[in-house]
Amino acid sequence: LNVTATVDEVAKQLICSTAGENALSGIPVTTEQMAEYQCACCKVPCAACESNFELEDLNDPATAASSINSRMSELTDPSKAMQFYSSGSANSASFGPENVFNEMTKFMVPVCLSQSSCAAPEVNTSTAGLRSYVYSPTPNQPWKFAWDILATNAAVPQQIKDTIANDFTFMAMSVETCPYHERYCIPFPGIAFKEGSLGNCIPKVDSGIAAMIGEGFADALTGAGEQALRLLDANSGVFGELMSTMDAFCVVFFFSFVIGLVFLVLLRFLVGCVVWFSVFLVTFAFAFGGLVVYIRSFQCMGAGLLETGITTSSNLLTTAAVTVSNAVSGTETLSEEMTGNGADYRGGQRYTRNLYTCQRWDTNTPHVVGYNLTAYPMLENNYCRNPDGLSSTIWCYTTDKNKKWELCNPVGISLPDCSKGYAVEDPGIREILKIVAYVVWGLGIIWIIAICFLQKRIRLAVAINKVAAQFVYNNPTILAVPVVQILIGFIWLLVWIICASFLLSQVPADYTPSTAFATYTEAAGNSTTPGACTDKWPSGIVYKYEGNLSSANDTCTGVYGDVSNMEPLCWRCSPPRYVFDVKFAGAFFSLLWNNAFLVALGQLVVAGACAQWFFTVAERRGKENVIRQSLRMAFRYHLGSVAFGAFILALVQFIRYLTKYFRKQAAAQKNRVMVIVLRVLECCLWILEKFIKFLNKNAYIQVALMGTNFCTSAKNAFQLILRNMVRFGVVAILGTVIHFIGWTVITVSTATVGYFIFQAFHPDADLLLPMFTYVATGYMVAQLFMNVFGLGVDTSLQCFIAAEEMGISEDYAPSELKSLVDSNPGKKKWALFGGSKVAPM
Repeated sequence: LNVTATVDEVAKQLICSTAGENALSGIPVTTEQMAEYQCACCKVPCAACESNFELEDLNDPATAASSINSRMSELTDPSKAMQFYSSGSANSASFGPENVFNEMTKFMVPVCLSQSSCAAPEVNTSTAGLRSYVYSPTPNQPWKFAWDILATNAAVPQQIKDTIANDFTFMAMSVETCPYHERYCIPFPGIAFKEGSLGNCIPKVDSGIAAMIGEGFADALTGAGEQALRLLDANSGVFGELMSTMDAFCVVFFFSFVIGLVFLVLLRFLVGCVVWFSVFLVTFAFAFGGLVVYIRSFQCMGAGLLETGITTSSNLLTTAAVTVSNAVSGTETLSEEMTGNGADYRGGQRYTRNLYTCQRWDTNTPHVVGYNLTAYPMLENNYCRNPDGLSSTIWCYTTDKNKKWELCNPVGISLPDCSKGYAVEDPGIREILKIVAYVVWGLGIIWIIAICFLQKRIRLAVAINKVAAQFVYNNPTILAVPVVQILIGFIWLLVWIICASFLLSQVPADYTPSTAFATYTEAAGNSTTPGACTDKWPSGIVYKYEGNLSSANDTCTGVYGDVSNMEPLCWRCSPPRYVFDVKFAGAFFSLLWNNAFLVALGQLVVAGACAQWFFTVAERRGKENVIRQSLRMAFRYHLGSVAFGAFILALVQFIRYLTKYFRKQAAAQKNRVMVIVLRVLECCLWILEKFIKFLNKNAYIQVALMGTNFCTSAKNAFQLILRNMVRFGVVAILGTVIHFIGWTVITVSTATVGYFIFQAFHPDADLLLPMFTYVATGYMVAQLFMNVFGLGVDTSLQCFIAAEEMGISEDYAPSELKSLVDSNPGKKKWALFGGSKVAPM
């Protein structure tokens, strides 16, 4: 049982109750202490609070003792564990069995017991060597001083003192069974264990509890616990877990192929709809992207984009509601001027941030207003105010009996007030984000205008896509290219992962210091200074050593717990699970080069087959074995070009990943300037990588068309793109969106099929990691399959331009393209397939 996560709220309920407040009021505490207490419990508006705690109030010591005893006995007394799982549990308002099992890593602490089985150790008053643990709030809790006063001061009612002294004491396992500090050895009530798939023990509902609540509910709780527990084992048993579900993975892998084939076949008939739908998607992307960037420019620290958007909408609604109300009732519009925390605000806001209606200050229903209106004349009607100036901004009591008070925004303030700062701290960058949003929206408008003026180019893009789909339809065996690529890539990747895992796991013994440190900051560092354990990446793990009270020379507990003559050194480092070194760098470059070579070879084969098919007379098109001819050309004449282009791409990719590694190191060293420099360099390398990928692809098409070497083909491709920039631009933009649709359909379909297959093969196993591998597999298959169609599109476009510039489009251009031929293209010399003219097949 994680004592802090489980008991803190119970202790807070006692301390912050009316009974606790009255007990403190009867003790001579200072005004500053009482103010600190009221802010810690959010009893009054203050900078640390946004509203009051929604905890059940305990009005007197007897009620407090009874309620806290009911809650704590379910956690401390094994004989009352069954009450925690019942519908009438005293803790049900705060957390119940569903919360515990769904968030097992929060409510429980994993430990290793000194036993060979998963049988739950017996813990009761007769257990030998039993230990006890008395709860106390951690020092960083702002209400701990109140806890200490109520626990020790003689003037505190005895019932509250007895509650603190007795109800917060836990039984812990013996040190022989659980060799840790007693706070980590408290068994969670009603929990048993079963053998896990990775040799560990998985919590489950005790059989006696399961009989009471029903086996179905107990199994659901246990399943939720396994899901949460899997996160702890993700780093230690990944390979074993994947191997145990390999049968399902192989079936999903096969169905991913089938899904890709079906999508490409359907694309031939739906490509026109897909292209125009792509136009709509791009338009929507501009609109939505601009909105996201604009919201980001005023997003508050800790708030999500959706939450910020909803808050802004709420502010607009409150402004509209007040404005309409004033207009209907004829109420005079008040000034909404406000400075600082709003102590001088005299405006007419009558709604809170979450649209609660404010309670009038001259009534005590539903909440008691603790202000004298004579002393506070600014408390008019039900307007939001900050009478004492103690809150971070204006507020009011609400008319909702379950919400005592909440903060407000002045009327007309549509953007949220960020009391904790903005998610983007730099105001200059926030202003830039607004400008970027306007630019994105402007580009969207330009895009719509461009669509109107580029209808012919769009029709060309549609026709090119239809031709590419026709090529795939006439030559279905071309789909074997990505199949072979996937199989080879899968085998290569599997071998590489095994080798890389070995290299990654070789962490040097001296990677992190073996000494102990006095403070957490010294070991882990802070925002400006690196710690001794975290001064490089991958960073070491910082943990607090609990010490050894039986030792006479312990760095943390000193001489049998006496640390009066020493500074306790309780913070230590543990090494990461992996590191990157020169050997891994070599292996990683080989992965990049081989992957680039495999992709490039497939591009060349597909481009060669498409070019041969395009320049075949219509009567024989689809009847010739163009794939065999393309394979012969690629393997006999052009492997060097493929390897050279792949090397250039892999080198740029490797430098980009190396820059990312250096950036991580700079971040570990808290060198912000170098982090920014390297991030900018990463962006430049990413752009260069995209450019090289684009140029390489078109260079391979030129290699297939003209039979020239890589460098000459790259130059020809670059010149061709410059001559037909608009055509390439329109086809590229629409093609990108079509590819995205393809990737999405194949990936999501693979994941969906994988879910049902996995449930059929392994209904009791955890689903998280296999689903991740299915999504990754679907994405990889989608990328390779869409490369076939994409290469068909790009090759068809270059073939069309070649036929147009050579004046032979009437002989070779498919019917979909003949009406789109430029009547005055400008004649260029083309030596197709390494010859001086086109040889009809």
